[in-house]
Amino acid sequence: MVSAYSPAQLTKYLKYLALPAAYEPWIQSPASYPKTEEALTTLFRGQITRFPYDNLDVHYAATSDVNIDPQAIYSKLMGVGESEPSGRGGYCLECSIFFSHVLRGLGFDVYSTGVRNRPRENGVPAGEFFGWTHIVNIVRLPSGVEYHVDAAFGGDGPTRPLPLISGQTSKNLGPQEVRLVYGNMAKQTRPEQKVWMYQYRNGVDREWNTFYSFAELEFFQEDFEVINRFTSWDALTKRNRWVVKFIRAGETGQFPLLEGEVKDVDDGVQVVGKVMFVNDVVKLNMGGKTRVIDTIETDRARVAALKKWFSLDIVI
Repeated sequence: MVSAYSPAQLTKYLKYLALPAAYEPWIQSPASYPKTEEALTTLFRGQITRFPYDNLDVHYAATSDVNIDPQAIYSKLMGVGESEPSGRGGYCLECSIFFSHVLRGLGFDVYSTGVRNRPRENGVPAGEFFGWTHIVNIVRLPSGVEYHVDAAFGGDGPTRPLPLISGQTSKNLGPQEVRLVYGNMAKQTRPEQKVWMYQYRNGVDREWNTFYSFAELEFFQEDFEVINRFTSWDALTKRNRWVVKFIRAGETGQFPLLEGEVKDVDDGVQVVGKVMFVNDVVKLNMGGKTRVIDTIETDRARVAALKKWFSLDIVI
């Protein structure tokens, strides 16, 4: 599939990511961006630290049906023409469709697929898998290795691309570890139809638990338009509002850090924490325990908090 984005749009995007100086040569020649695991990881971390995962349009836009047309997403996130990027992100379909077209424009071999999430009880995934409610991208590098790339799963999302190697553990934020396992959901009746499952554990002494599953099946824009109708409606009816943004090393100055949490050494694109707005509570996690740093009681305070902690200008 051809990227919806022009070289000029991709150049603007790469500039906005503020990647390390070594990547400067490819800003004006996006299609020549290197196709290595290191370069893909740098790009991915630039993406998740610049574009928050949020569902605010469901609640505050003119229509609750989120527009997932690739050009509409680009305009929302990056601005039109020479205008500055908005600082906005979007929910899973927006950010991952956007990133898939970025990857294609940079010359990566990539396809998107649907994901079955699990419901949560007190924040912990439990029970049977839902229908298709999420999206991930699968990238194949010239090395032949394929990677799971999830740019919008919120605070429990991976902080690096994960190779499609069953059981290989990757360190995430703080003590959390994540991995992909190739196997079967409990309710499957055709064991030969294996799926990949994204799992986590919050420490080496903890049990692994599964967030979601996906198959190596290419989905298209038309499939995601169907999924989008449900996910927009579901977020609206549940009245859940959230924003999650990963924090980059060297960009922690606005946050109330505790002793031992100072991580202002800028070493490339490193993810050192996350700030989360969940139903009028703002939480910060710098790789240890999550703590509340702000609470909101009025619409006016909500607008101020989104501006203060996420640099978002939202009209309520």
